[in-house]
Amino acid sequence: MATPLGWSQGGSGSVCLAFDQLRDVIESQEELIHQLRNVMVLQDENFVSKEEFQEVEKKLVEEKAAHAKTKALLAKEEEKLQFALGEVELLYKQLEKEKLAFEKALSSVKSRVLQESSKKDQLITKCNVLEEIRRRQWILWNWSYRWLLATILFRPRSLGASISLALDWKLRN
Repeated sequence: MATPLGWSQGGSGSVCLAFDQLRDVIESQEELIHQLRNVMVLQDENFVSKEEFQEVEKKLVEEKAAHAKTKALLAKEEEKLQFALGEVELLYKQLEKEKLAFEKALSSVKSRVLQESSKKDQLITKCNVLEEIRRRQWILWNWSYRWLLATILFRPRSLGASISLALDWKLRN
């Protein structure tokens, strides 16, 4: 640092000493000012204004209120969901009971159908047997009738008596 006007380099020691001390104080103050300016620059970069802070704080309060409202709505919907799930469980159990009852009834109906089908098959078999018996009886009767008719007709009698006997016999049977 330069010597101020009116001061001499070779002046008294105490003045020089005071001057050196004053210069050191000024240099340290300048250094401190420089550091404070750097701090202020950092503060300007890292800090927000009061208005910005209040605006953000207001938004935070609004967001908390909206969050609380959403949380209450979620709880209400969750309660509805639990109720609906309970109903679904009841309906599922009822459906299972009805399914078992239906399967039991279906099994019973199938069993009855099998029995009825078996009875029908037995009746058809009986009818076929009876039809065969009737057919054989018809054949037998038909042969018996022809034999009788032949016997009556070809016996030595009069033609009128033979026809009369044949008609009589047919009318009785």
